[in-house]
Amino acid sequence: MTMGSLGIDGCRAGWIGILRTKGGYRWRVGATLDDVLPSRIPRRAFIDMPIGLCDREPRSCDRLARSTLGRQFSSSVFPCPARRALDAANYDDANRHNRAALGVGLSKQSFFLLPKIREVDRWLRTQAKNPKQLREAHPEVAFMAINGAPLTHKKKTREGFDERLSLLAALDPTAADLVREIGDATRRKDVAPDDVLDALCLALMPLNGKLQILPPRPPRDAVGLPMGIHFYS
Repeated sequence: MTMGSLGIDGCRAGWIGILRTKGGYRWRVGATLDDVLPSRIPRRAFIDMPIGLCDREPRSCDRLARSTLGRQFSSSVFPCPARRALDAANYDDANRHNRAALGVGLSKQSFFLLPKIREVDRWLRTQAKNPKQLREAHPEVAFMAINGAPLTHKKKTREGFDERLSLLAALDPTAADLVREIGDATRRKDVAPDDVLDALCLALMPLNGKLQILPPRPPRDAVGLPMGIHFYS
């Protein structure tokens, strides 16, 4: 394992990964998860995508994350699909499988995430050397922990972007330069500004304190993957 920390977020182009090391940052944008994973994955590697899928009831980590974020930001935690919905051929099938397993339908936002959730799930089950090689995190939970209080603005607004960037700059003064570098080197139709902030937040959040998990002892799904959202506080 290499030293440092890695943050990965989904984007229109596929994925953006930001690796923080003692020597600085390395970042990649790629169509597949393998494209953005370094050859040596650090011990602290986090991704903004569900890991571990229920087939009996909605995941407790999602419920806890929504409660932590409060009413203004709880909608940023999309309902996680049931495992049996993962390979559905279309939305109607996915919605039917999800309702049969969890008692609730599947939102369109969650359905559109299925290819990325499937990719992460398959990577962890077939290529990861251990189940903790990549851990689930949620940028809004991490940002709130860094701030020590609920944020004020939604992330896709200019005020929200500035609010979050200032929090990252407090952890690392070079954060703004890196965000600017990535923005200049990529196209917004491929990588949105908030995608960059989210990936960087996950790479920087270990500077914010001790590792915390929602829930503290994550349950495992039917294939043994832990269902917990990680952050530092």
